[in-house]
Amino acid sequence: MIPGIPPPASSFPACRIGIYRTRYAGDVLLLVPLLHKIRKSIPDADLFVIVNEGTEYPLKQLGIPHFPFRRESGLAKLNSVRELGRALEKRTFDLWVDLTMSDRSKFFTRRVRSRIKVGAGWKDDHRSSDPYDLFFPYDYDHGPEHVTVFTESVFAGGGLKLPSGVPDFSVPPDIREQEHVDRFLLENDVQGKPLMVIHPGARHWFKRWPPDRFGRTASWWGKKTGGVAVIAGTKEETTLMESVEASMDPEVRRIIVQRSFPFLHALLARATLFVGNDSAPLHLAHSAGTPLIALFGSTTPRVWGPVPTDSAAVFYRPPACSPCMHTGCSMGEENCLLQIRVEDVIETMEDMVKRWETIPS
Repeated sequence: MIPGIPPPASSFPACRIGIYRTRYAGDVLLLVPLLHKIRKSIPDADLFVIVNEGTEYPLKQLGIPHFPFRRESGLAKLNSVRELGRALEKRTFDLWVDLTMSDRSKFFTRRVRSRIKVGAGWKDDHRSSDPYDLFFPYDYDHGPEHVTVFTESVFAGGGLKLPSGVPDFSVPPDIREQEHVDRFLLENDVQGKPLMVIHPGARHWFKRWPPDRFGRTASWWGKKTGGVAVIAGTKEETTLMESVEASMDPEVRRIIVQRSFPFLHALLARATLFVGNDSAPLHLAHSAGTPLIALFGSTTPRVWGPVPTDSAAVFYRPPACSPCMHTGCSMGEENCLLQIRVEDVIETMEDMVKRWETIPS
């Protein structure tokens, strides 16, 4: 930490807070507990959050002012830089927190007007010339604390004391998308049936549980509950989703869904169970309050996962090399996600179903 004396929490009666977090959709969903606590402790706080275009959905649903930065190369990106610069010229902050620490975020941090400027991130990304009054290092691989706990500690270090308590990840689904989901369920004749939503994708191949294991898990679900497996993903994940479908028992009902992020959120709010890898839809399911099974391999759930509860089971069988970002993984049949057996996931699902059956309706 760079030496400095942060202002006391009492100096923020009507706090103007700027947050720079241009990463992925899952990272923005993991900001939600912080945003809930700020609003709870300072109801009139003036928040402004900068995120990447396409990741702003949770902020829209929570009604938080934000700027979606366009990432395309060329003129669109240049225009986005100019637009953000103009937006920041109109604002003055009491506390500015850069949670990205890129060349671009430092560029804007130098120009923003704020009483306190805080940087937080990898130690190796910090330079003595950086424009921060305070810097907080964090190991995004090992933690040791969860990323949401670290983020709150950064704001506390900047003088903003937040209430303790269980983190609230909830985001309300879009009402219009809920209507679309109801129509979708009606058209597919699956209203009232147990829905298991599967997301077999992830940003990197080494973060994906094998599709045939998802298929076997979905087959058990359909036979056990009489329910439906919804295989969700993007157009780029079509082959992956079709591989899951091909490995399922032909008697089990399944639907492949390629819809928008808001639609998936509304669908998850209707779902009985979510099963997926460490990726944005996992955090979306968590924000919808959906019971879930999370599959982790090259990242540690201690840092990036949901807190294990009766309705959130986490599987993590790490070899010595996890966590990693090793795109050329040489572990073969010993790689981290292959250590998670279908039988163990099904056993957990069966325990969940038994608990649900004993809950009075």
